[in-house]
Amino acid sequence: MSGIGLLIVLYVLAMVILVAEIFIPSHGLLSVVGVGLLVWAVWQTFAYGGREAGIVAILACLVVLPTFAGLAIKYWHRTPVGRRIAPPNPVLTAADTSVPVVELSGMIGQTGRCVSPLRPVGVCDFGGRRVSCLAEYGLIESGATVVGTRITGGNLAVVEKKA
Repeated sequence: MSGIGLLIVLYVLAMVILVAEIFIPSHGLLSVVGVGLLVWAVWQTFAYGGREAGIVAILACLVVLPTFAGLAIKYWHRTPVGRRIAPPNPVLTAADTSVPVVELSGMIGQTGRCVSPLRPVGVCDFGGRRVSCLAEYGLIESGATVVGTRITGGNLAVVEKKA
């Protein structure tokens, strides 16, 4: 095979292997082989084409490889392997995302007990119902008696009831 034919085969084979890395989970082995072939191709470019051709090949690799890596990262999640590893986010309904503000507003002024420490967020029990609560100030230890004061960010704000 002539020198220019070998160079074309090396560059094409390196790019095919690097593209295959996106679709075949090889834990980076194909990337190492592809980059190795690319280095060998640049080496052969210096041998067959001279210094100017080698420098052009290095500059081309410095442009093509980061561009390829950026495109691979951007579009990897759309490949079959990427969809299996990182499935799309679920579509949430209003019932999944809404906070039961009406139910929480009934607990303002009620007395409850801390099930977990509030540092500053934790869980309190109000009449047999566990609710995510936020300490108005400071830390409230588990087992303390608390009073609901207001609703803040979907949590019931509470203060510790002093004896």
